[in-house]
Amino acid sequence: MSPIIFLQLNELNFNYIRRYTELGYLPHFARFFEQHGFIETASEKKHELANPWIQWPTVHTGLDYKHHGVFRLGDIVKTNHPHIYEVLESHGVSVGAISPFNAKNNTINPAFFVPDPWTKTPFVGSRSLRFLYDALCEVTDDYAKGRISLRAAVRLVLGALPNIRWKSLGKYLAEASSYFIKRKTWYRAIVCDRLLFDTFVTQWKKHRPTFSTLFLNGGAHLQHHYLFSSLAYKGRNRNPTWHVPEGEDPVLQILEVYDELLGDLVEIMGETRLMIGTGLHQAPHERTTYYYRLDDHARFLRRIGIDYVDTYRLMTEDFVVRFADSRSASEAESKLAAVHTVGRSDIFYVETADRAVRTNDRGEGIFHIENRGD
Repeated sequence: MSPIIFLQLNELNFNYIRRYTELGYLPHFARFFEQHGFIETASEKKHELANPWIQWPTVHTGLDYKHHGVFRLGDIVKTNHPHIYEVLESHGVSVGAISPFNAKNNTINPAFFVPDPWTKTPFVGSRSLRFLYDALCEVTDDYAKGRISLRAAVRLVLGALPNIRWKSLGKYLAEASSYFIKRKTWYRAIVCDRLLFDTFVTQWKKHRPTFSTLFLNGGAHLQHHYLFSSLAYKGRNRNPTWHVPEGEDPVLQILEVYDELLGDLVEIMGETRLMIGTGLHQAPHERTTYYYRLDDHARFLRRIGIDYVDTYRLMTEDFVVRFADSRSASEAESKLAAVHTVGRSDIFYVETADRAVRTNDRGEGIFHIENRGD
């Protein structure tokens, strides 16, 4: 088997990348598409299944949602589906992975396997990788608060020093300056993805696995928040200047970093084959919608009298609450459904395994409750 690197760029709109290349940007992507093109595939037709934490298990297992049944981020660990990593390993192929999204580590002896920050599956790697993984888990959890704790910062430095490519040091300093001094908040995602890329390259050079993957999510995050500032966006909406200064295009800025890294990767790989893929693409959301994230959901649950076993955050506004039994879960569901705004609008709505059920028809729920019986 020829060595393969699978670069997983989550939710990137390849049609937007092509538009930027037509405008003269992203030369490495332009060359890659010119030489190889790209193919669009489809997996799910229902809107509620168009989520990356559902699509990436399909990529890793070859199963659609009907057969893998993974609806939430992290729930892949409850399954025993064979993944591409252990299947290849069983055929004598060495494997490695950095941050594979919603993937379970069933490998026996990988070169390295660093899970995504939300999926509780075995970690395999050096001490520096462990420092880096622990720091990124904490940074990701606190992302909405815009802070980095001292503990996370120390671990980040200890993990980064053996893994960064020193030729990128000037770029790290410039990007960190844009974040800390110029308050361009999107540079936090850019720095994180650059660090993950450098770490992957360092580990790949050291171990040379035959099949390896790198998952980057910064582009998806910036598309979510800044798409209306993109030169490739043709809709009627624009971000307010307090959110993005006039003339800034965060989507282009991270794509330019990806383009640079793509060029580096092609130069480094030699005869290794490169695949680039994405879990799904994003469509512009043309109406105004606000998403809320509880600052301290454990404190909130205690305050409204909900007795639970444990709770943990997922991406964005999502979090999971586990209960001792179905009766406790049912009681909690009733209490959450009874929470209203001062204007008596519903805040929560209930989503069962089959459909979303609102307590009224106004569609004003802010959070939803998933009751999937597991």
